[in-house]
Amino acid sequence: MSDRLKQSLMSSRTEIEAGLAEAEAELARTRQRARELEELIALGTATLLAAEMISGGSRQASPAPAAAPAAAPAAAPAGAAADLAAAHEKSKDELQSRLSQAKK
Repeated sequence: MSDRLKQSLMSSRTEIEAGLAEAEAELARTRQRARELEELIALGTATLLAAEMISGGSRQASPAPAAAPAAAPAAAPAGAAADLAAAHEKSKDELQSRLSQAKK
């Protein structure tokens, strides 16, 4: 191969590798943000549950409309939704247990 062709191929390879590294870094940041949002959702849900339990389950005024479930990302693993649902239920169960122990 000519030196010019080799240099062109190596330059393209370097650019592709740099693009891949950038995409992987962006994906890592996006996954971290998704984890942070999942934690905020769980905290908000637990807070609403606690408020309902404290008020005896009765709601004041009209209830806020339920938020539409977020669409799962296209690249999410198949079990991610089930894992999130299980974590959500676990946090609700733990909060209910704590509150019932506090009443005793």
